[in-house]
Amino acid sequence: MGNFLQDLRYALRTLARAPGFATIAILTLALGIGANTAIFSLVHAVILKPLPYREPAKLVAVWDTYLPNYPKLGVSPPELAAWQQQTDLFAETAWYRYVSQDLNLSTPGAEALEVHATFVSPALFPLLGVTPALGRALASNEGPGSVLISHALWLRRFGGDADVPGRTIRLSDQEFTIAGVLPADFQFPDWADVWLPPGPLLGDETTNPVRHALGFVGRLRSGATLAQASGRLQTIAARLAAEHPKTSTGFGMKILGLQDDLTSNVRPALLLLLGAVTLVLLIACGNIANLLLSRASGRAREIAVRTALGAGSWRVVRQLLTESILLATLGGALGLALARWCLSVMAPVPAPLDSTVLLFLLGVSTVTGVVSGLAPALQTLRSDTNTVIKSAAPAGGGSAAMRGALVVLEFALALVLVVGAGILAKSFLRLMQVDPGIDPRGVLTMRLSIPPSRDQNAVFHRIEERVRRLPGVESVAAANSLPLIVNRAVTTRFNVPGSPLINPDMLPAAQIRAVSPEYFRTMRIPLRSGRAFTERDLKESVVMINETMARRFWPGRDPVGMKFITGPWGPNPTWSTIIGVAGDVKNFGLDSEATMDLYFPSLSPQYLAVRTAGDPATLAAAVRREVAAADPDLPISDLRTMDEILAQSARARRWTMALLAVFAGLALVLLLVGIYGVMSWTVAQRTREIGIRMALGAGRGQVLGMVIRYGLKLSAVGLAIGAAGAFALRRVLAGMVFDVSLADPAIYLAVALLMLAVALVACYVPARRASRVDPLTALRWE
Repeated sequence: MGNFLQDLRYALRTLARAPGFATIAILTLALGIGANTAIFSLVHAVILKPLPYREPAKLVAVWDTYLPNYPKLGVSPPELAAWQQQTDLFAETAWYRYVSQDLNLSTPGAEALEVHATFVSPALFPLLGVTPALGRALASNEGPGSVLISHALWLRRFGGDADVPGRTIRLSDQEFTIAGVLPADFQFPDWADVWLPPGPLLGDETTNPVRHALGFVGRLRSGATLAQASGRLQTIAARLAAEHPKTSTGFGMKILGLQDDLTSNVRPALLLLLGAVTLVLLIACGNIANLLLSRASGRAREIAVRTALGAGSWRVVRQLLTESILLATLGGALGLALARWCLSVMAPVPAPLDSTVLLFLLGVSTVTGVVSGLAPALQTLRSDTNTVIKSAAPAGGGSAAMRGALVVLEFALALVLVVGAGILAKSFLRLMQVDPGIDPRGVLTMRLSIPPSRDQNAVFHRIEERVRRLPGVESVAAANSLPLIVNRAVTTRFNVPGSPLINPDMLPAAQIRAVSPEYFRTMRIPLRSGRAFTERDLKESVVMINETMARRFWPGRDPVGMKFITGPWGPNPTWSTIIGVAGDVKNFGLDSEATMDLYFPSLSPQYLAVRTAGDPATLAAAVRREVAAADPDLPISDLRTMDEILAQSARARRWTMALLAVFAGLALVLLLVGIYGVMSWTVAQRTREIGIRMALGAGRGQVLGMVIRYGLKLSAVGLAIGAAGAFALRRVLAGMVFDVSLADPAIYLAVALLMLAVALVACYVPARRASRVDPLTALRWE
């Protein structure tokens, strides 16, 4: 302990005598360690930290698939019953409606409020090990009149009143009694405000075999594995498909751990960013190692004298490592503040700097200190004490190869990072150039929650009349869903009798779009043939379809006037006539293929869209006021422009691309500093040689070229190694790019030229200094 404290005091005195070196080193390490800590905090909060439920490792989720368009669908009622019967696999099971149902919450003396509701089996809460913070849980035989509310809703609507359990509220004009308030840290599903037991508002989703709206959660029994459960359920799913071909053919199923299920969408991006900041930290370590090598060469005689006076090699190495670890520790302390700031600015979810993250910070700081100090420590061990003491010039010529190797490594790592950023940037630009099928400019949207007990047509007519009179409003439309709002999608099956493309055992499905007559004008969806809806169509069995559906079932023909069955199924089905074909719309995201869309005329708005002549945001308050005047009890939510919805749909890609670009830029800055430092040291070491060359007739241009060639030679080696690494990066990015080749030569060429330009800039200043050396002064250089 005494030796350690002695080394620490000596290291502090040494760094205090070189404040410039210490400041640069600490700032460099703070950037690398801080970035790593911030991203690890996100990874830990989202992926690594166990779910706050009872024995979370045993929890699994089961979903249906309908590939290639639907990789995740709810299970059907027959499947739910089958999964619940597997009691030798599952100790407990529960279900929930995995798509939110927005309900109108009203309480005496307060404005109406829209809430996101999910229906659950009462078994969900004991399965997860969750008990209400206030009141009671839902009983296993709970009637339809009870409700649990979230902690956030309890605070927002009821002001944290402890007497809320037992209070009566109205949801979509039906009375419910609050049974309890769930804990503040419970949010499953993550969008829910209220949890309801099965009841009339749920509809037929637990009984209709064609519905796929239920999420299934199970707890594996001790000894049961995920692979065993998957094999069993796959077999049962195949049997169900054979027994119910019209409702089950074409569907698959998948089972995965609940934590993997909840994090599958963000896991690849977070792990990619963690890898990126690791590369940044390694580049920073290379820079610090080169700085320490420079100091070690300057202190070589001091160290040699200490060794000659009896200091052992390990004693000297320990002192050098203490200095590098001290630098990394100070950098880590500053990095912690940087990480805290970064998380407050860019974290999409809460990511506290808890004990696990602090241990990670400590470990990274220690490892960084050791890695950074390893090169000068090894160089010291290889130095000959007698040679160093007798030498008149600064020692360190033997470290040139190590410095060059570090520059090569930094260049290669930076190139991998910049190529990855380039690929994602080009992918994002391609994505934002995709035609969504609508014109989002000038459109204001909002969510309405009109209870079924109201005359929805009359309510919409009042809203439309008032809003249309506002200055700057061009048109007003209603729809059950808007483009790019994925969780509002509703599907239906249809039949085109006599079509050779119809499999009678598996009827095709299309997305239901219930829209008002002005919808196509408001969203500026092009009409390919036929006509759009009018008010007269509201009472007729007419539909519009999109281009994708037209091409599939009426290829090469105009489907206007064709009839097909849209339900209900049975002896008296409903036949609908196609009156128009609309252009395709990217309803599920700019990176998704257009699905088959089936438009029905309707005035039952769940969403209101208002096209304006100017900036729609400036009319938001006026539109809200007119809607409230039309129906004071109608809650308004999700007030956004269509441009904002479009931007939101690409937010995850933009966030990943932007962060990777920041890390790539940081890597380039560190690389520039690193190459500059090595080239400056090289020029200083070769000053005498340069003087001799110039005395023998070498011109300034030759000296300039000699120095730059050396730097570019190192860069070329790094370029070759980095290109191989970047090519291997394709597997990591395979599922994260859109419409971009992972081997796009233009990206690789652009990055290579950029990197070489950075290297040239870093080499030029030391090379220019070398070319201006006075030969006489250089010959006297020691």
